[in-house]
Amino acid sequence: MRVEYDNIIQVERLKRRISAPQIHRANGYAVRLEDQWFWFPGLVPAYTFGRAGRMSIQVGTWELVEAATEARYDRKLGRDVLSLYVLDAAGVQNDDATDRALIRGFADGVNPRSSHWSP
Repeated sequence: MRVEYDNIIQVERLKRRISAPQIHRANGYAVRLEDQWFWFPGLVPAYTFGRAGRMSIQVGTWELVEAATEARYDRKLGRDVLSLYVLDAAGVQNDDATDRALIRGFADGVNPRSSHWSP
């Protein structure tokens, strides 16, 4: 299932996470591959996804930033409105050592029987 965000909003700071009947917001990281955004709850899986995606011939640019994903129920529309709040700051910086550490960390947390990653 491909999730399309209704709104991509740049913010100076992220609001705290919340889970209530009408709204759910979680903080984490977002990866932009070309013009498509993907949200992850942690830096390690987000970084690894972005790095692997960038290896595709179809991807010329990628970006990794702190972000929050939000689903807020809209009565008029009769559905959840999905928003991605992107921290308006420089993306996550890395060097060769950080690159290797993040990718190794991802491999160490992979469980072949689950779609989840465990640090």
